[in-house]
Amino acid sequence: MSAGPSPGGGLPGGGLLDAGRFADRAEDSWTLPAHWYHDPEVHRLEHGAIFHRSWWYVCHETDLAAPGDYRTDVLVDQPIVLVRGDDGEVRGFHNVCSHRAHPLLDGCGSCRLIVCPYHQWSYGTDGGFRGARGRDALADWIPDNADLEPVRVESLAGMLFANVDPDATPLAELSGAFGDDLRRVCPEVEGLVRVATHEVDVVANWKTILDNNHECYHCRVNHRSLMELVDYDRQAAWSDSGITFTHGVAPLDADNGAYDLTDVDVTQDAMFGFVHPTTIPLCFPGGASLTVFRVMPTGPETSRERWDFFGPPGEPAPAHLRLVDFVRDVLIPEDVGLCESVQRGLHSLGYRQGRFVVDPSEPSWSEHHVHFFQKMVRDALLGAGLEDF
Repeated sequence: MSAGPSPGGGLPGGGLLDAGRFADRAEDSWTLPAHWYHDPEVHRLEHGAIFHRSWWYVCHETDLAAPGDYRTDVLVDQPIVLVRGDDGEVRGFHNVCSHRAHPLLDGCGSCRLIVCPYHQWSYGTDGGFRGARGRDALADWIPDNADLEPVRVESLAGMLFANVDPDATPLAELSGAFGDDLRRVCPEVEGLVRVATHEVDVVANWKTILDNNHECYHCRVNHRSLMELVDYDRQAAWSDSGITFTHGVAPLDADNGAYDLTDVDVTQDAMFGFVHPTTIPLCFPGGASLTVFRVMPTGPETSRERWDFFGPPGEPAPAHLRLVDFVRDVLIPEDVGLCESVQRGLHSLGYRQGRFVVDPSEPSWSEHHVHFFQKMVRDALLGAGLEDF
């Protein structure tokens, strides 16, 4: 291995965004440089190149079931709110008052009007300005300037995504066959409802977490119970489409170390998916279910994971609750420990770039989808548009 990063950041002899031996073909490529995973300036550049241009999963359509239902979120550093209007349409807005930028709504709930807690300026669920004390004195400009600023919203197989870039390429054009792949595994996906949510803070760069979740080279040793549940050695089907991919995986053993399926009519195989940049929809074996894993960058070396679990309406099935327990208590801690260890290792002067192990015909260990993800990061930081992915 050649020398580590130069004292000023970046690669020896190159600039901050010198990608070194990263190549367009996974078979020829080394990984992204280590400093891309902890340098504060790289993280700052990612805001404009990636974070403020990307489609972020927010919630499920059924989380906003009735007119007036809303859910807030923060997309890295941008507070937003999604709300279902009286006409049934879900819209997104920057979650700040047009008067003096005070946050409007918090958490989730339902409202007839959106009222700012600061000076009580009010807005309809369509984002239109409705009223404020003293509005008559400002009548010459309020009609054109006081509405809430919109945020792009699209639905993908029942999942709602938001994008703060008004010129963003539509998600429908970028997601390719992903929605059809997901519906094949879980035909009921659009009608599922929230069963549980779990959040965890991780001391690792967001890319470190995504890299880990885009390969199963580490699974046999580090996820022994998961490998009893799914057959990753032989029965895994890959699908790459636009900014998405899926792994279709068959169940292996109903009596396994992950969660018991011996009393379950297994109607759903496993599917592990990805929607760039940080959304990982998962279908686990059992009855109809969807687990959505999202990574949110919170700093150069910190992230927050959110896991949303969805199942059929009504009382959750015991097997689904066992699945939630397995993911929360076993799978997440296993991966968090690995990611935090890698993050520490990325600071080593003995490491600059590693080599991908690539063979798409070997689903149990190929790292070609790690390269798939890292190439989109590289291209974004070096100025390519989403339409080039």
